[in-house]
Amino acid sequence: MMRGMGRAGALAEDKTVRPSSQSLRGAASMLAPHWPLLVLASISILLFAAVNLARPLVVQQAIDQGIIGGDRGALVTTAVVFFGLSIGVYVFQALSVYTTALAGQYFLRDLRVRVFAHMQKLSLRFFDGESSGRMISRMTNDMVVVGDLINNGFLMVVQSVLLLVGTVIILFILSPRLSLVTLSVVPPLLVATWLFRLFSARAYDRVRDRIAEVMVHMQETFSGMPVVQAFARERYNAERFGEINEGNYTANVDTVKISAVYIPFVELLGGLGVALILYYGGIGVIDDEVTLGTVAAFIFYLDFIFQPIQRLSQVYDTIQAATAALNKIFALLDEPPDQQESPDAKPLIQPVRGEVTFDDVTFAYGETPVLEDVDITITAGQRVAVVGATGAGKSTMAKLLMRFYEPGKGRVLIDGQDLRDLRARDLRAALIMVPQEGFLFTGTIRDNILFGRPDATEKELVAACRELGIDDFIQSLPEAYDTLVSFRGSRLSGGEKQLVSIARAFVADPAILVLDEATSSLDPETEGIVDAAIRRLLRGRTSIVIAHRLSTAEHADRILLLDHGRLVEDGSHDELVARDGHYAALHRQWRTGTQPASDPADGN
Repeated sequence: MMRGMGRAGALAEDKTVRPSSQSLRGAASMLAPHWPLLVLASISILLFAAVNLARPLVVQQAIDQGIIGGDRGALVTTAVVFFGLSIGVYVFQALSVYTTALAGQYFLRDLRVRVFAHMQKLSLRFFDGESSGRMISRMTNDMVVVGDLINNGFLMVVQSVLLLVGTVIILFILSPRLSLVTLSVVPPLLVATWLFRLFSARAYDRVRDRIAEVMVHMQETFSGMPVVQAFARERYNAERFGEINEGNYTANVDTVKISAVYIPFVELLGGLGVALILYYGGIGVIDDEVTLGTVAAFIFYLDFIFQPIQRLSQVYDTIQAATAALNKIFALLDEPPDQQESPDAKPLIQPVRGEVTFDDVTFAYGETPVLEDVDITITAGQRVAVVGATGAGKSTMAKLLMRFYEPGKGRVLIDGQDLRDLRARDLRAALIMVPQEGFLFTGTIRDNILFGRPDATEKELVAACRELGIDDFIQSLPEAYDTLVSFRGSRLSGGEKQLVSIARAFVADPAILVLDEATSSLDPETEGIVDAAIRRLLRGRTSIVIAHRLSTAEHADRILLLDHGRLVEDGSHDELVARDGHYAALHRQWRTGTQPASDPADGN
C-alpha cells in the first residue's frame, strides 16, 4: 500500500488553538453569499464518498457471483459498474476539488479586500504600536495558511471522515467478527500517528528556526556587504554561515529519520491487517461464515481506514495554523478606528478660508501629556512656524490638525468647524501635509503627482509643475512624466523626491498646508531649489511649518514656540528676538553654533 506523508507537522502549534466566536461569525458571514457553491461542493463530496465506498462491494459481487458462481454475465455487469463508479469517483472528486477551491478563492478575495480597506481606516495610533511586517503578514502568510485549509484541508477532512465512518459501517454489516479483526490494527496505527505528529511537529519547529537563522544571516550579509568587505570579514561570515547551515542540515535529517520510521511502520501495520484478514477471512470462507468476495472487499476497505487516519493527522496542523491565522485576522477586523466619521458629519463650508484654531487642546500618547492647554488661532493665509526642542510637541500638533489623532481635551477647528464634525473627504481636500522625506509610490512621476487629484488634466498637471519651476527637472528624466519610480522613489535623489511631493500637494490645491520642514535633510544647493518651489506652493495658503531649523522660522509671519507641550511664546521673529526670551536664547545659540536649535529627528 502506498502511503503519502504530506506536510505533517510543518505548521504545528504547541497548543490546540480554537476558533474565536468573532472569527467563526466573520467567516460564516463571508461564506454565506456563496451558499449555492457550498451546497454543490457538499453534494459532490457526499457523492464522491458514496461511489468510492461502493466499489469494493462491486468487487465482492464480481468474485462471488461472477468468478465463484461462474456467471459470465455477472462479470460483465460488475466490470461495467466498477468502471462507471470509477468515472463517478473522478467526476465527483474533480467537482468537489473545483467547487471548494473556488469557494475558498472567493472567500480569500473578499477577506483581503475587507482587511485592506479596514486597515486604511485605522488611526496612526494603531500603526505606531504595530510593525508593518506584522500587518503585511496578515495579508500574506496568514491568508496563505487560511487558503491552504479551505482549498485542501476542508476537503480532506470531510472526505476522510465520510470514508472512515462509511467503511466502519459497511464492514460491520458485511461481517461483525471479521470487522473486529480488521479494526484491531487501528489502535497501534492511532498511537503511531499521534507519536509521529508529536515528534515531527517538534522537528519541523527546529527546521523553521534553523531556516530563519539561515535567512537572517544571508540578509544581513548581503545588506551589509560594503561593511563586510571593508572589514575583510568574508571568511568569518562564510564559516559562520557554514555553522548555521549545518544546524539546518541536522534539523532536516531529524525529520527524515522520523519519517523513515513512521512510513514503513504504517506499511507494516497494513501488511499485518491484510494478513489477519486473509487468515481469519480464509477460515470464515472454509467454515461458510463469509464469502471469498467479502474477504476481498475487506482488503480493499482496509485502505479506506488507513488513508483517512493519516490524512486527518496531516491536516490537523493545518487546521491549527489556519485557526490561529483566522483569529488574528478577525481580531484585526474588530479593531475599531480611533477616528470615525459621525453619521451626522457636515460638509466643510466653501470656499475654505483656512483659519485654524486649537481650542484648549491637550493630548497624550500615554499617561504624560505631549500637548497641554494649547490655545491658539491661526488666521487664514498666515505662514506659521512651530519651533521647540525635541519632544516639545511640534509634530503632534501637526498630526492633530491632520486628524491622525483626536485631542484628549479641547477641539481643533477649521474655519470655526470642529474636525470631528466634518466629512473626512472634505477635510482631506482642504488640508495636505508635505512630510520631511518625500514618499513616492511605485508608478510613474505622473501617477505620483496626481495621487491627491486623479481627475486633473494633463494641461493642469504641466501648468502646475511649470508654475512651481520643476517642469524642466521632470522633462530631463528619461521618460519625463512617464518615468517609472520604484518603491519609495529609490531611483530619485532626496531633493527630486521632495519636488515631486511638492508638486503633488500643489496639484491637490489645498487651502491649508502642513510642512514637516521639507528641506532639512537636503544639501544646500538642492535645498535652494526645493525652497523656491515651496515658496511658490505656499502663496495664498495657510501654512504650518514644523521648523527644525530656525532659518525657516525667520521667514514666517508668526512663530509658535512649544516647550514640554505648552505654548510659551507667540509672535514674529523680530518680536520674539526683541522680547529676549526663550526663542531669543535659542536663536543666539543657533547663530553662534554652540547648540543645535532642534533635533531633525524630532518625533513630537
